[in-house]
Amino acid sequence: MQRPFIPAPHHRKKEPSNWALSFADMMTLLLCFFVLMLTVSKVDPARYEAVSSIMAEAMKGKDAPSIREKNAPVTPEAKKKNLFELQLELAKLIGNETEALSLKLRPDAVAVNLKGAAFFKSGDATLTSRAVIILDKLAKPLVNQNYRLTIEGHSDNLPIHSDKFPSNWELSSARASSVARFLIANGFPPERIKVTGLADTRPLAPNTDNKGNSIPENQAKNRRVVILVAPAPRT
Repeated sequence: MQRPFIPAPHHRKKEPSNWALSFADMMTLLLCFFVLMLTVSKVDPARYEAVSSIMAEAMKGKDAPSIREKNAPVTPEAKKKNLFELQLELAKLIGNETEALSLKLRPDAVAVNLKGAAFFKSGDATLTSRAVIILDKLAKPLVNQNYRLTIEGHSDNLPIHSDKFPSNWELSSARASSVARFLIANGFPPERIKVTGLADTRPLAPNTDNKGNSIPENQAKNRRVVILVAPAPRT
């Protein structure tokens, strides 16, 4: 007896599923989320405020919210932030006066290096007209802030003998004092200024070569007045 023909059941072709791809995307997003949370949990408050303040100033927007509690003690990192902002402000004010002065950020102060040739005539301690213009720009951001200044006078190794300045000690001290008097006249508190004359004891570069010959370029660098701007201690 012949068996009746029974057609085979129709098998549907299975469509590929995308659940694995979606699951992988979700796991990647979760990983990124936890990495971000770990990063934020270790944020440095001082660096956060420094960057947020600078970015807000650059974008001319409002300051980012501070994460430092009110009346919290000022940490060394916060002092560095304030000095960094001061350096940026001074750099904007002096503009293209790089031939007359330079700025350098130190661990505890901003060093403003006033080059002697632009600020004083040879053998003299009177501020030049150019020096007055530059110092007037520098004085404005310093007067209303809680800073202390140490003003150092420096000279080269060439001796000076005059009735007014018997040696480079007197000349370097007089030049530093001229800068201090200008800042005081423009409103800076005199009790937060220290003046010192160092003559040729701390040169930036050697005044002479190995044979004892003078190096005029280096001697010009060494004739300077340095203003060290540091946060005043809390009282």
